[in-house]
Amino acid sequence: MRSRAERLRLLDESRLYVIGPAHLRAGRLADWIGRLHAAGAGIIQLRDRTLGPAELAAAARACADAARHAGALFIVNDDPELARACGADGVHLGQGDGAIAWARGIVGPDAIIGRSSPGGALLAAAAAEGADYASVSPLWATPTKPGRPAAGLDAAIDAARRDTIPWFALGGLDRRRAERVAAIGARRLAVVRDVVEADDPAVAAHALIACLDTDPRVLAIAGSDSGGGAGIQADVKAIAMAGGFPMTAVTALTAQSTVGVDAVLPVPADFVVRQIQSAVDDLGVDAVKTGMLGDAGVIEAVASALATLDPELRIPIVVDPVMRAESGASLLADDAVRVLRERLAPLARVLTPNLFEAQALAGADTDDASELARRTLDATGAEAVVVTGGHGPTSADVLCDADGVRLIDGPRLDVPHTHGAGCTYASTLATLLGGGMPLDDAAAAAKRTATAAVRAGRAYGAGAGPVDVIRAARG
Repeated sequence: MRSRAERLRLLDESRLYVIGPAHLRAGRLADWIGRLHAAGAGIIQLRDRTLGPAELAAAARACADAARHAGALFIVNDDPELARACGADGVHLGQGDGAIAWARGIVGPDAIIGRSSPGGALLAAAAAEGADYASVSPLWATPTKPGRPAAGLDAAIDAARRDTIPWFALGGLDRRRAERVAAIGARRLAVVRDVVEADDPAVAAHALIACLDTDPRVLAIAGSDSGGGAGIQADVKAIAMAGGFPMTAVTALTAQSTVGVDAVLPVPADFVVRQIQSAVDDLGVDAVKTGMLGDAGVIEAVASALATLDPELRIPIVVDPVMRAESGASLLADDAVRVLRERLAPLARVLTPNLFEAQALAGADTDDASELARRTLDATGAEAVVVTGGHGPTSADVLCDADGVRLIDGPRLDVPHTHGAGCTYASTLATLLGGGMPLDDAAAAAKRTATAAVRAGRAYGAGAGPVDVIRAARG
């Protein structure tokens, strides 16, 4: 028999937990345990309510033997007596299946005990009660949990930020959902149907484990800056430095220097959409940042494409309403401001205008950033607005959402190298939100990143030099 220390080590190393009946579509569960473990499944649980006591006991003994031989943990569902009798490594209890202490008195001190929870306070309660691990489930509605309301992605986001026992995301997972929960910080998955119903359960298990290698995939939709300071070039650098994987949809090519924009070559709207669809359909996406869009047709097309994103995946969209370059050159036609306000901004988790852009969106000329933030929120329908500092009387950013107005303070740097600061801020913010960070924390972190990038800016060119987020990170 394994020691408790050995079982806890295997639990800690386990990334995939497979729950199945005695007979999978592909054959007996006991016969597949070795291959499932070789594919990466660290824990196998027997859950079968169709079998009588004798048949269930026989299946449990076969699974326990196979798991010991393979090096996997074997867990019995609900029944501590059966877990002890068959030599299982532990038992998993639902919310109504009795106390942890009661179960431990039956299975013994060396066994591991899990608890189902919808996350939140009940996850904390499971840890306090002495559970060794828990599930957070069901994240999405699933026929294996009939009548149970979905806990939702927010439950996984909350669990990922708790310092608690190991937990497994469970419920309605497919590849896209598994990648999304991994991007927000989940490190373990539990699965039923994707493996139980597969023609080859080991292949299905391996594919799910691969989903756990997902960092936030962030799609930047913006123009190219030939000087490298702003636009797509700044976005890619900022996303990567914030821990994300950058993808791009280029809306325009610019011949641009630190002094001005010499020429702009727009990308046709239908081709911008093709770029978006190619990235999202194949790689998936965890956050979107939009920057320079150029004209009303592109904004309309981008808004239509982003409106098709799966709302259950809670993909944050950060809209940086780029209207002019640091040099003062116009980058957004006047008629496009209305389309951005009416079609794209309402999709935004956060809208990030500077003072002048907020004035244009809100139709106001006040320099009061707090008032502008409130009026921009009302005028656009965005979920939140951050009026970035630096252009007004204060260097603080102003965050406004349904919870009110908050100031995010930061120093005013007396340096000329600010080209790309807004892109760096918005792309960092999108990446952090895509990884599940709460808005206030993400906005403050993005502010620090943009400030550091300005401080590390380069004295290149004859105008406003580029910020440098990479140099800032190197110290």
